[in-house]
Amino acid sequence: MIRHYLLTAFRFLRRNKLYTIINALGLSISLAVSFIILLFVINEFSYNHCHKKRKQVYRVVNYYKEFKNTMSGTPYVLAKTLKEDFPQVERAINVRYLRGFKLKLADEYVDVPRARATDSEVFDIFTIPFIGSLLNEDPLQELNSIVISQKLADKFFPGEDPVGREIEGFINNTEQLLIVSGVYEDIPKNSTFRADCFLNGRWTLEPLNQAFGVTDMDVSWIWDFWDTWILLSEDTDAAALDDQFETFELKHISEDPHVHYSLQNLSDVYLRSADIANTGMTGDIKNIRLFSTVAFLILLIATINYIILSIAVSTGRAKEIGIRKTAGASIVRIRNQVLSESIMLSLLVLPVALLFMWLAKPAAEKLFQTSLELIRGNLLLYISFYLMLTVIIGLASGLYASSYLSRMKVLDVLKQQVSFGRKRRFFRSSLIVIQLVIFCSFVSGTLIIRSQYQYAIGKDPGYHNHDILQIDLGRGFGAYDAYLNGIRSIPEVKMAAGAMHGLPMNGWMTYMQPHFQDEEVKVKMEGFAVDYDFLETLGMTILEGRSFATDYGSDLEHSMILNETAVRELGIVDPIGQKMDSLHTIIGVVKDFNLHSLKTEITPLVINMTDKYLFHILLYYQEGTLDQLIPKLEAEWEKVEPDRPFSFSSIEELFEEAYASEKNLGTILSISALFTMLIAAFGLFGLTLFVARSRTHEIGIKKVFGSSERAIVFSFLRSNFLMVVLAGLLSIPVTLYFMGKWLNNFPYRVSIGWWVFLIAFLIATLVVLLTVSIHSFRASRINPVDALRYE
Repeated sequence: MIRHYLLTAFRFLRRNKLYTIINALGLSISLAVSFIILLFVINEFSYNHCHKKRKQVYRVVNYYKEFKNTMSGTPYVLAKTLKEDFPQVERAINVRYLRGFKLKLADEYVDVPRARATDSEVFDIFTIPFIGSLLNEDPLQELNSIVISQKLADKFFPGEDPVGREIEGFINNTEQLLIVSGVYEDIPKNSTFRADCFLNGRWTLEPLNQAFGVTDMDVSWIWDFWDTWILLSEDTDAAALDDQFETFELKHISEDPHVHYSLQNLSDVYLRSADIANTGMTGDIKNIRLFSTVAFLILLIATINYIILSIAVSTGRAKEIGIRKTAGASIVRIRNQVLSESIMLSLLVLPVALLFMWLAKPAAEKLFQTSLELIRGNLLLYISFYLMLTVIIGLASGLYASSYLSRMKVLDVLKQQVSFGRKRRFFRSSLIVIQLVIFCSFVSGTLIIRSQYQYAIGKDPGYHNHDILQIDLGRGFGAYDAYLNGIRSIPEVKMAAGAMHGLPMNGWMTYMQPHFQDEEVKVKMEGFAVDYDFLETLGMTILEGRSFATDYGSDLEHSMILNETAVRELGIVDPIGQKMDSLHTIIGVVKDFNLHSLKTEITPLVINMTDKYLFHILLYYQEGTLDQLIPKLEAEWEKVEPDRPFSFSSIEELFEEAYASEKNLGTILSISALFTMLIAAFGLFGLTLFVARSRTHEIGIKKVFGSSERAIVFSFLRSNFLMVVLAGLLSIPVTLYFMGKWLNNFPYRVSIGWWVFLIAFLIATLVVLLTVSIHSFRASRINPVDALRYE
């Protein structure tokens, strides 16, 4: 039976080559786009599924009551205390990156960016398998122990067993002799918990003790610099454990704890950590929803195409269906036959779709800003979903045609009285209008996104947005003063100054400040730490008071500058000279500027000075001198830090990076609009051909009675133009709704102008009329004698 269906379907597709080619092109393009998006979605959802005990693994997150925000950082002592207080906690570790860690290869130190300091329970919690034997049962027990990944083992000990071997490391700015106590398999790429090597967690304590002038980092509940991970026993209710944390906090922190702990499952870390600060590698569930919607709409276009063309060719299949019914074919058998044709066509284009997908993958990776790799552990998922999607599209495409054709009455078919009239034309026209609505919405949405992007790039942020260069110093840069003086000596440099963060700032430094008129009211403030001359270098405007200056010996430790919003929100009258607290005095008010991108509002801001945490230098240079300036900056760098890489960015690049997601979204919608119109044009092209053939007799009669070629062409164009007008009108409320919601994410945004809808309408009109005119013009020139003979 199946063999019969397949052979019959193959004969039909071969006989109707144009129908097959048009549908195959539409399906292959739509499937290729969908496969790329499906690859992205599967990879995103599969994060951390490589860890076998993921359902039992939880991260402890930290809600700061005063700041009203959640962070991933927790105290060092938390892991040990949780294990002691809760028997259901089988394993507990604290983890922190070792910044600046290096290993010696030959005679040079090589950066190891993902070195984590923790203890040996990490391998059980995250089910990280070892390769070969261990030096001892607790591979991270000794301070000088190191467990390395297979990748590092191959790099530093090629063809050898590294266990028990010594290797020189650079930890906390000192050289240390380490012993390899084990090798583990490389952690899969779809894990948020990646590491090139593991070291003893005690390496993280001393640098922080020194930085903050304390000696109790290992027992204090104040300092939250570690991630805490726990493994619960299988029968543990995580929600019930969450409820016990309040008592736990009262017992160990204070009667009025400043934080509240809660649990987050490992499976939720990647896609559900948008509101958790410093969480590391994360995805965006909004992007998944967006790209999935785009894929669905493109597949919908291809499905509609199939239905439209199936309706169009059904006139030619009426006799075939009638004869088969006369021969005893049942409705079910005819329906299955037509469905098998659409499924076979989908399966035939599957290899073509996969080829298109592979060719388009590099461009898609740039758009999605991620690597679209085929992960070995997901291979079965890829194959299953691709085949399932292909079959579903085949079923959906053939469902209407199979139902319609199988219900044809034998007598009507044989008497040529099958209804191909108004009702079916209305349904066909409705499908075309849906395609055009989707296209117009994509085009107008693209124009709105690009307008917002251009507005964000071009808007005055309150400081120089051109001729500014940002040099990244990194942590532990010991030659700040020497390098800054060297920069200032370069003729092309107008001014230069340091800051803790670059602009636009990505992170957040917040604290609560009592209102000046009512101390019970707390105002959330943001902090920004700078060096002398920073405000002048960036061209910021001082409205009241003065800027930081070396002439006043107290500015470094006791002076602050507020922005306008801070003065207003704090209710300060005559701010100059007012005390912010017992140590700091307000010396100036700066005009409001966008510390972050335009995605956030201007918040109350306090600017203070620092000489310890200056990780960036920003310089204002003479216009048109960048090419001459860069080699000089690099030469000065080589004088003071020859072993560090020289890294810089222009302010224009930083702004483009801040709005890269919006730019990519606009590009994605543009490509989606192109594919939508291309697929719809294929269908319209084929539909016009079939309609022209079905109207051959009618056209011949019209020409006999004196109708001109222009009038015949116009009759084709008029009906299609009306569909474009209707689609253009229907797309307006759709676009206003969805793009209005998108624009609401921006405190500073453009308004939606009428011109975006006009451009979308004009493009749709041009494409549709050009597509239709090809066959309508050919049909209008047919010989009336030949037309009247046509059946």
